[in-house]
Amino acid sequence: MTQAILQLSEIEKAFPGVKALDKASLNVYPGRVMALMGENGAGKSTLMKVLTGIYSLDGGAIRYEDKPAAFKGPRDSQQAGISIIHQELNLIPDLTIAENIFLGREFTTPFGRVQWDKMYAEADKLLARLNVKHSAKTLLGALSLGEQQMVEIAKALSFESKVIIMDEPTDALTDTETESLFKVINELRDQGCGIVISPTA
Repeated sequence: MTQAILQLSEIEKAFPGVKALDKASLNVYPGRVMALMGENGAGKSTLMKVLTGIYSLDGGAIRYEDKPAAFKGPRDSQQAGISIIHQELNLIPDLTIAENIFLGREFTTPFGRVQWDKMYAEADKLLARLNVKHSAKTLLGALSLGEQQMVEIAKALSFESKVIIMDEPTDALTDTETESLFKVINELRDQGCGIVISPTA
Protein backbone atom coordinates (compact mmCIF):
# COMPACT_ATOMS: atom_id res chain seq x y z
CA MET A 1 0.00 0.00 0.00
CA THR A 2 1.18 3.54 -0.76
CA GLN A 3 2.88 5.29 2.15
CA ALA A 4 0.83 8.13 3.64
CA ILE A 5 2.32 11.55 2.92
CA LEU A 6 0.70 13.00 6.05
CA GLN A 7 -0.15 11.14 9.26
CA LEU A 8 -1.98 12.53 12.28
CA SER A 9 -1.96 9.88 15.00
CA GLU A 10 -4.07 9.86 18.19
CA ILE A 11 -4.28 13.65 18.32
CA GLU A 12 -5.64 15.10 21.55
CA LYS A 13 -6.75 18.68 22.17
CA ALA A 14 -8.71 20.08 25.09
CA PHE A 15 -10.07 23.50 25.97
CA PRO A 16 -11.44 24.51 29.40
CA GLY A 17 -14.39 22.20 30.00
CA VAL A 18 -14.28 20.64 26.53
CA LYS A 19 -12.25 17.81 25.00
CA ALA A 20 -12.28 18.75 21.34
CA LEU A 21 -10.15 15.86 20.06
CA ASP A 22 -9.80 12.44 21.69
CA LYS A 23 -7.18 10.31 19.94
CA ALA A 24 -8.17 11.52 16.44
CA SER A 25 -6.20 10.02 13.56
CA LEU A 26 -6.02 10.84 9.84
CA ASN A 27 -3.82 9.51 7.03
CA VAL A 28 -3.53 11.41 3.75
CA TYR A 29 -2.21 9.55 0.71
CA PRO A 30 -0.66 10.97 -2.48
CA GLY A 31 -2.91 10.75 -5.51
CA ARG A 32 -6.08 10.24 -3.50
CA VAL A 33 -9.12 12.37 -2.63
CA MET A 34 -10.60 11.83 0.82
CA ALA A 35 -13.60 13.18 2.70
CA LEU A 36 -13.28 14.27 6.33
CA MET A 37 -16.77 13.71 7.67
CA GLY A 38 -18.44 14.79 10.91
CA GLU A 39 -21.19 16.90 12.35
CA ASN A 40 -20.65 20.53 13.27
CA GLY A 41 -18.64 20.57 16.48
CA ALA A 42 -17.09 17.16 15.83
CA GLY A 43 -13.58 18.65 15.82
CA LYS A 44 -12.74 18.77 12.10
CA SER A 45 -11.63 22.42 12.17
CA THR A 46 -9.76 21.90 15.44
CA LEU A 47 -7.82 19.01 13.87
CA MET A 48 -6.81 21.24 10.97
CA LYS A 49 -5.74 24.04 13.32
CA VAL A 50 -3.60 21.60 15.29
CA LEU A 51 -2.02 20.42 12.04
CA THR A 52 -1.08 23.94 10.96
CA GLY A 53 0.20 25.07 14.35
CA ILE A 54 -2.64 27.45 15.18
CA TYR A 55 -3.32 25.23 18.20
CA SER A 56 -0.69 23.23 20.06
CA LEU A 57 -1.50 19.55 20.43
CA ASP A 58 -1.96 18.01 23.88
CA GLY A 59 -1.11 14.51 22.76
CA GLY A 60 -0.41 12.41 19.70
CA ALA A 61 1.98 12.96 16.81
CA ILE A 62 2.17 14.43 13.31
CA ARG A 63 4.39 13.02 10.57
CA TYR A 64 4.84 14.60 7.14
CA GLU A 65 6.79 12.90 4.36
CA ASP A 66 7.71 10.21 6.91
CA LYS A 67 9.34 12.68 9.32
CA PRO A 68 8.07 14.17 12.61
CA ALA A 69 6.45 17.54 11.96
CA ALA A 70 5.45 20.50 14.13
CA PHE A 71 4.43 23.63 12.24
CA LYS A 72 4.64 27.08 13.82
CA GLY A 73 1.66 28.45 11.90
CA PRO A 74 -0.21 28.35 8.57
CA ARG A 75 2.60 30.05 6.62
CA ASP A 76 5.06 27.45 7.93
CA SER A 77 2.83 24.56 6.86
CA GLN A 78 2.21 26.19 3.46
CA GLN A 79 5.92 26.57 2.85
CA ALA A 80 6.31 22.87 3.65
CA GLY A 81 3.64 21.96 1.08
CA ILE A 82 0.42 21.73 3.11
CA SER A 83 -2.33 24.21 2.23
CA ILE A 84 -5.64 24.52 4.03
CA ILE A 85 -8.47 26.48 2.46
CA HIS A 86 -10.69 27.57 5.32
CA GLN A 87 -14.34 28.46 4.95
CA GLU A 88 -13.50 31.89 6.38
CA LEU A 89 -11.60 33.68 3.62
CA ASN A 90 -8.23 35.24 4.39
CA LEU A 91 -8.22 37.89 1.65
CA ILE A 92 -8.02 41.70 1.39
CA PRO A 93 -10.83 43.36 -0.64
CA ASP A 94 -8.83 46.51 -1.47
CA LEU A 95 -6.02 44.58 -3.18
CA THR A 96 -6.08 43.04 -6.64
CA ILE A 97 -6.55 39.32 -7.18
CA ALA A 98 -2.84 38.91 -7.97
CA GLU A 99 -1.78 40.87 -4.89
CA ASN A 100 -3.95 38.61 -2.73
CA ILE A 101 -2.56 35.44 -4.27
CA PHE A 102 1.09 36.44 -3.87
CA LEU A 103 0.87 38.64 -0.77
CA GLY A 104 4.23 38.45 1.01
CA ARG A 105 5.67 36.41 -1.89
CA GLU A 106 5.75 39.04 -4.64
CA PHE A 107 8.01 38.49 -7.64
CA THR A 108 10.86 41.01 -7.35
CA THR A 109 14.04 41.97 -9.17
CA PRO A 110 17.43 41.61 -7.43
CA PHE A 111 16.98 45.27 -6.48
CA GLY A 112 13.66 44.63 -4.74
CA ARG A 113 11.35 46.11 -7.39
CA VAL A 114 8.07 44.24 -7.82
CA GLN A 115 7.76 42.50 -11.20
CA TRP A 116 4.11 43.35 -11.75
CA ASP A 117 3.80 41.93 -15.27
CA LYS A 118 5.18 38.56 -14.17
CA MET A 119 2.98 38.48 -11.07
CA TYR A 120 -0.19 39.30 -13.03
CA ALA A 121 0.70 36.74 -15.72
CA GLU A 122 1.22 33.96 -13.15
CA ALA A 123 -2.01 34.87 -11.36
CA ASP A 124 -3.91 34.85 -14.67
CA LYS A 125 -2.66 31.30 -15.33
CA LEU A 126 -4.00 30.17 -11.95
CA LEU A 127 -7.36 31.85 -12.58
CA ALA A 128 -7.59 30.18 -16.00
CA ARG A 129 -7.12 26.75 -14.37
CA LEU A 130 -10.15 27.50 -12.21
CA ASN A 131 -12.17 29.00 -15.07
CA VAL A 132 -12.38 32.38 -13.30
CA LYS A 133 -13.34 35.01 -15.89
CA HIS A 134 -11.58 37.97 -14.28
CA SER A 135 -8.25 39.66 -14.88
CA ALA A 136 -5.72 39.28 -12.08
CA LYS A 137 -5.69 43.09 -11.95
CA THR A 138 -9.31 43.17 -10.73
CA LEU A 139 -9.85 44.35 -7.17
CA LEU A 140 -10.93 41.45 -4.99
CA GLY A 141 -13.82 43.45 -3.54
CA ALA A 142 -15.51 43.49 -6.96
CA LEU A 143 -15.89 39.69 -6.91
CA SER A 144 -18.79 37.64 -5.60
CA LEU A 145 -18.23 35.50 -2.49
CA GLY A 146 -17.97 32.40 -4.65
CA GLU A 147 -15.39 34.04 -6.90
CA GLN A 148 -13.38 35.11 -3.85
CA GLN A 149 -13.40 31.49 -2.70
CA MET A 150 -11.90 30.52 -6.05
CA VAL A 151 -9.16 33.12 -5.51
CA GLU A 152 -8.42 31.51 -2.14
CA ILE A 153 -8.11 28.18 -3.96
CA ALA A 154 -5.83 29.77 -6.58
CA LYS A 155 -3.66 31.02 -3.72
CA ALA A 156 -3.31 27.46 -2.43
CA LEU A 157 -2.41 26.23 -5.92
CA SER A 158 0.33 28.88 -6.14
CA PHE A 159 2.23 27.11 -3.35
CA GLU A 160 2.37 23.92 -5.46
CA SER A 161 1.21 22.09 -2.36
CA LYS A 162 1.55 18.34 -1.92
CA VAL A 163 -1.43 18.23 0.47
CA ILE A 164 -4.51 20.43 0.05
CA ILE A 165 -7.30 20.43 2.62
CA MET A 166 -10.57 22.17 1.78
CA ASP A 167 -13.05 23.13 4.49
CA GLU A 168 -16.57 23.20 3.00
CA PRO A 169 -15.19 24.44 -0.34
CA THR A 170 -18.43 24.44 -2.35
CA ASP A 171 -20.67 26.29 0.13
CA ALA A 172 -20.40 29.65 -1.63
CA LEU A 173 -19.84 28.35 -5.18
CA THR A 174 -22.24 28.24 -8.11
CA ASP A 175 -22.77 24.99 -10.01
CA THR A 176 -20.33 26.14 -12.70
CA GLU A 177 -17.68 27.11 -10.13
CA THR A 178 -18.15 23.79 -8.34
CA GLU A 179 -17.66 21.93 -11.62
CA SER A 180 -14.44 23.88 -12.28
CA LEU A 181 -13.22 23.17 -8.76
CA PHE A 182 -13.72 19.41 -9.04
CA LYS A 183 -11.97 19.41 -12.40
CA VAL A 184 -8.92 20.98 -10.72
CA ILE A 185 -9.18 18.53 -7.80
CA ASN A 186 -9.03 15.63 -10.27
CA GLU A 187 -6.00 17.20 -11.98
CA LEU A 188 -4.21 17.63 -8.66
CA ARG A 189 -5.02 14.04 -7.70
CA ASP A 190 -3.58 12.82 -11.00
CA GLN A 191 -0.42 14.86 -10.28
CA GLY A 192 0.03 13.01 -7.00
CA CYS A 193 -1.40 15.52 -4.53
CA GLY A 194 -3.24 14.33 -1.45
CA ILE A 195 -6.64 16.05 -1.26
CA VAL A 196 -8.92 16.19 1.80
CA ILE A 197 -12.39 17.69 1.50
CA SER A 198 -14.45 18.50 4.55
CA PRO A 199 -18.00 18.81 3.16
CA THR A 200 -20.89 20.67 4.74
CA ALA A 201 -22.35 18.64 7.61
